[in-house]
Amino acid sequence: MEQLTPRKRVELTIHHQEPDRVPISLGGSANHLTENLYKSLKDHFGFKETDRRTLVGFYSTPDYNPLLDCLGTDMRFLHLRPVDSFVMNEIGPSFQPFIDEWGLKHELLSGYYNLGGAPLANLGSMADIEKYPWPDPYKKERIVGLREEAAQLYNFTEYSLVGHRPVYGNAWEMSRFLLGMEKTLLMTVKDKVLFEAFFDKMSDVLDGFYDAFLNEVGPFIQIVEMAEDLGTNNGPMFNPKFYKEVMWRYHRRTIEKIKNKAPHVKIMLHCDGAIRRFIPHLIDAGFDILNPIESDLIGMDPAGLKRDFGNDLVFMGGVDVKKVLTKGNRRDIQREIRRRVREMGQGGGYILAPSHNFGNDVPLENLLAFFEEGKRLGIYPIDRE
Repeated sequence: MEQLTPRKRVELTIHHQEPDRVPISLGGSANHLTENLYKSLKDHFGFKETDRRTLVGFYSTPDYNPLLDCLGTDMRFLHLRPVDSFVMNEIGPSFQPFIDEWGLKHELLSGYYNLGGAPLANLGSMADIEKYPWPDPYKKERIVGLREEAAQLYNFTEYSLVGHRPVYGNAWEMSRFLLGMEKTLLMTVKDKVLFEAFFDKMSDVLDGFYDAFLNEVGPFIQIVEMAEDLGTNNGPMFNPKFYKEVMWRYHRRTIEKIKNKAPHVKIMLHCDGAIRRFIPHLIDAGFDILNPIESDLIGMDPAGLKRDFGNDLVFMGGVDVKKVLTKGNRRDIQREIRRRVREMGQGGGYILAPSHNFGNDVPLENLLAFFEEGKRLGIYPIDRE
């Protein structure tokens, strides 16, 4: 097969068709680098760094595009702009703690980014929901230059374009941030009426962020992200029955609004953990792509996921970042990539990516090997042996 453009390669993949090779990604949800790794790659390639940072959920990273050009990845990500009060910190000694427009505190704890404060931890009535100072999704500073950037990438490059999630997380994620984990879990059992009223209001606000974002980038993107962590390392974070009874309709509503605005896009869900029991409900809700596939967890065996859900879902991720990419050698990485491509790449429907973000414990040589071997070993037709 002749070599395809990255955009065509991704288009075939997300429509469950085999392209020339498996697409490879860096820069989306659960697919980022630490600042130290970014600097190591910058030193290695010697590329010219831009002077901007991009908003990725609730923190920021350097602009990855010059690095992605060096690595030869297939996807480029578009990001909603931060409001003026947001501090675009480098994650390091100069980090400046601040309170954001949601009332959440951004800080570093033991070197890790932490989002805390739970400003609605004392939520007790409908009046508390109404008096909370909800952010305005349509603030003009969120979209400055965004349409122009999207049009330039679409018209003058051949990359697949993805709308990085324009919110910190979706309804469940934001509930945990705003209420705190304990209160969120208790309310799902003891105060469902108030919890659903809160969920309804918060979903309206979050949907506004998607609306404002898609007004600018909708015509240019192939994929848009959502994010909910529903699992732990051992299983569901809460009863999947609650998801079907309550959360499902909010996800469905958001997806319907996205597809009404941009009917051509596929919806990617970032969802950590051992979430197999949720997957049939996620498919019913309308999700098209699942990331990051923590392949070492119970029920997350890639071959089984492909067998049982591969007609409905595209999978993105799965390459073990806990042991193989951190402690393995090049041969181990080759073996892991070959296994994932064989298990999940048949018939298309697989984007090569790690099982979570690349941490400081990933050696530079292993990081480079992942991208080099991914392009070499992902060529179709896939060897079934």
